[in-house]
Amino acid sequence: MLLSVEDATVRFDGRAVLDTVGLDVAEHEIVCVLGPSGSGKSTLLRAVAGLQPLDSGRVWLDGRDQTGVPAHRRGVGLMFQDHQLFPQRDVGGNVAFGLRMHGAGRAEQAARVGELLELVGL
Repeated sequence: MLLSVEDATVRFDGRAVLDTVGLDVAEHEIVCVLGPSGSGKSTLLRAVAGLQPLDSGRVWLDGRDQTGVPAHRRGVGLMFQDHQLFPQRDVGGNVAFGLRMHGAGRAEQAARVGELLELVGL
């Protein structure tokens, strides 16, 4: 796995924002983290980048344990964007962007976008 998060837990004021979260991302995979406000999305990404320490759990990058490694030594960038990738596109257009960049045809894009939006309830 290129990225592996194992049992990541982060608490703020005694409340678990991340509660034993796991995530595996293989090379060339595209991952979208979706959820309501306060569900831990940003906290998870900050933990992967080394900007948020874990209360427990591990973060692995390219087979190396990065838990406790400072952000400037991880080689990970993190940039939050407003609302959507491209505000001039609808949700489907934003989801299809990566597929289009990888050369997927229109039919493949439409099918995959439909699957992904159904998966997240959109």
